[in-house]
Formats: sequence, C-alpha cells, structure tokens
Amino acid sequence: MTAPPKDNDVSAQQFVAFTAQEMQVPISVLGWNLSRLRRILGASAGSRDIERILERLFEANLRLTALVEDLLNLAKLQRGAFRVHLRPVQLTEIVRKALVAAEREAERRGVTLAWSWKPGDIPLTRGDPARLYEVVVNLVGNGVKYTPRGGRVTVTLRRTRELAPAAAKLPPKVRREGDFVLVAVEDTGIGIPKEEQARVFQQFFRGRKALAAAEGGTGLGLYLVRTIVTQHSGVVWFASREGHGSTFFFTIPVAEPYPEEDGGAPRRG
Repeated sequence: MTAPPKDNDVSAQQFVAFTAQEMQVPISVLGWNLSRLRRILGASAGSRDIERILERLFEANLRLTALVEDLLNLAKLQRGAFRVHLRPVQLTEIVRKALVAAEREAERRGVTLAWSWKPGDIPLTRGDPARLYEVVVNLVGNGVKYTPRGGRVTVTLRRTRELAPAAAKLPPKVRREGDFVLVAVEDTGIGIPKEEQARVFQQFFRGRKALAAAEGGTGLGLYLVRTIVTQHSGVVWFASREGHGSTFFFTIPVAEPYPEEDGGAPRRG
C-alpha cells in the first residue's frame, strides 16, 4: 500500500502545478507578440542584427514553453492524473507532424532530418495521438540538440513481431511476441557515456555532456517518454556509443481492425 504524501510534499506539488499554470499565459503572450513583431518589422527584419535578436527571443520562448509543459506533466504525474486516451492512430502522421515541428531548430543548428518507411506497410496502432506526438517530438528534439552541425537525425518505422530485443527488460507477465510498430530515432551526435546509460530514463537525470553543452532542459523528457510508452503497453530502449551517436527505439501494439470503442471505425457488415 502506498503511503499518503506528507503535507510538505503536497504543498510542493501544488506549488509546481500552480507555477506552471501561471507561466502559461505570459509565455503564450510573449510568443504571439514575437510573431507579430516579426510581421510588423517586415523588410527591416532583413537586418542581420535584428534577425539574430528575434531568433534568440524565439529560442528562449520555446525553451520556456517546453519547461512549463514538463512542469505541468510532472504535476499530473505527482497527483496520478497523467493519463492516455487510446484510439486507433496512424504513427506515420504523428511522425510527420513531429518532424515538421523540429524543422526550424534543425535548420538553425545545421542538422538534417530524414525519415524512412514503406507507405502502406505501417498499420494502425492503439494510442493517444497527443501523447505519442510528445514522445516523438522529445526523441527527435534530443537528437537535434545533441548532434553537431552537419549531422543527421533519421526516423524509421516498421512492423515487427517482437515487442523488444532480448536485452531489453520487460514488465512482469508481458509477452515479447505479438504484433507491433517499431519506431527508431537515430542520430549522429555525441552519444551517451557508458557509465551514464543506466540512468537515462530516471527522473531529472541530465548527463555531463548535456550539462557541458549548456543545453536547457529539466531532465524529465526521457522519463516522460518511458511513462507514455509504458501506458501504451509498449517498451522503449536505446543503443549508444559515446562520440558515435544514439538510437532510441519504442514499440506500440498494433490496433485490432475496426475497434468499436473510443470512437474507432465501425465494423463492416
């Protein structure tokens, strides 16, 4: 039985939730006004100095937005309200949207985005589109962030009969065989030191290379990735060599044809 949270724990959780919610409005206003400022400046925005200032402001706003989203998700986790709402979804569409969202930052950093799957070969999965989008955006974003200029981040999808390789740990009583879609996000970046790899999915963990690179982040991203994938009855794991890049994998079960619940397509008569 789980012990009830202490009063100071509850106060801290409430503070995190309140702070994150209060930050949402001013950050949204900042982002909207930055976009408006760029439109108003028009031709003047061609000035290299002005463009550089605007770019830094946009980048700072994106980092603040990501921070608030992490804090809100943490608050939901702490009060047991972090949920997924499953329905038939097409992962290829989710991946496309995530890649479009990452284009601006990838271009700024000089990193190429690529993707690979066979049209028509990827079946529907049973998932929460918004949560799965968070997973892919996080993995692609990390790849872009920790890949040097001139590098590449590639997303591949394929159908598989194996939930995870033998080396990956599975939850108790979970079968390794079945019908799944495998998503792999591979980068040519700095890689993860071997001594840090066991802690990658831990809450608030940030590696020494991430800290040395002065990249922003809360250390919650991969923890949330694992939480979301697990809630989808999937598994997430990775392979990495320091100095040679990393590949993060996750699997999601294939949806049954024409499921009736959660707004699925009706059965054919």
